[in-house]
Amino acid sequence: MRMKNRLFLCLLCLTFFLAGCGKEKEGGVSLKLTFLDTGKSDCIVIEAGESVVVNDTADSDDAAAICAYLDERERTRIEYLILSHFDKDHIGSAADLISRYEVGCVLMPDYEEDSEPYLALMRALAETNTAYERLQKDISFTVEGVSFYVDAPHESEYENDNNYSLITCVMHEKNRFLLMGDAKKIRTEEFLSSEAAKGRYELIKMPHHGNYTKNLETLFATAKPRYAVLTADPERLRVEEETVALLDAYGCEAYYTDEGMVTAFSDGENLKVEQKDAGKD
Repeated sequence: MRMKNRLFLCLLCLTFFLAGCGKEKEGGVSLKLTFLDTGKSDCIVIEAGESVVVNDTADSDDAAAICAYLDERERTRIEYLILSHFDKDHIGSAADLISRYEVGCVLMPDYEEDSEPYLALMRALAETNTAYERLQKDISFTVEGVSFYVDAPHESEYENDNNYSLITCVMHEKNRFLLMGDAKKIRTEEFLSSEAAKGRYELIKMPHHGNYTKNLETLFATAKPRYAVLTADPERLRVEEETVALLDAYGCEAYYTDEGMVTAFSDGENLKVEQKDAGKD
C-alpha cells in the first residue's frame, strides 16, 4: 500500500512539474515582424503577443493588401502606428488604416508636407480623433514586454526629406531589430551618436530601399547583423553595388521584398527568418 501511495505521489509531482513547464513555455511573449511585399515602399507589421505595431504604410494602392493581412490575422487594433517620414511610399495607406482600425497613437516626425497622402493622413486623424505625436525627441515604450525605442531627428529642417526619418529599434530579450526608414547620411550619423547604436542588431531593415552611405559601414561594424531586409521593386534601382558589397562583407543574409513577404520570428532567444515567394498563396 505504501509503495502504491509513493508511486501515486511521484506521478502527481511529475504531472504538476510538466504542467508548470508547459505554462512557463506558453507564457513567453512571441514577436513577429512581417515586411510586406509592396514594391519600393515600406510597411512592417510588428506583432508582439496579441498586440500590433505598424511601421509605415506603403503606397496608397497598397491599402487593400495591408488590410487583408491584418484582417487575416484578426487584428482590429493598432497600438502604435509609426510613420518614419511623409514620403508617399511610407504614408500612402495611413489614412485608410486610421479610418478602418482603432489606433492607439500615431508617431511621426515634426514637419509638414504639402501632398495628398499627408493631407489625407491629417484629415483621418481629425475625423477619428486619433491621438498623435510629432516627435521632437526620442521616445521609448513597451508593448507586451517588447521594448521600442524611436530615434527622432536632431534638426528642425533638412534639405533632403528622407533625413526626417524616425529610426525604430525593437528589442525582444536577446533579439534586436533596427528599422532605418529612408535615413540618409545625416540621419544615420545622428543615430550613430545615440546609445541605441552601440548594441548589436540581429536584423536591419536597410535604409532607403538599398541606397548606400559610407557611414553604414560604421553601423555594421557595431551591429554585425545576421539578416538584412531591403524593400525593393523587381528592378531594384535603388539597391547600390556598395550596399550589396557591404552585406557580403559581413556575411549578412539579405532578403528582398520583391521576391515575397519576409517574416522574422523571435521567441526572445532564437530567431528565424522566412520568405514567402511572390505569387504563391
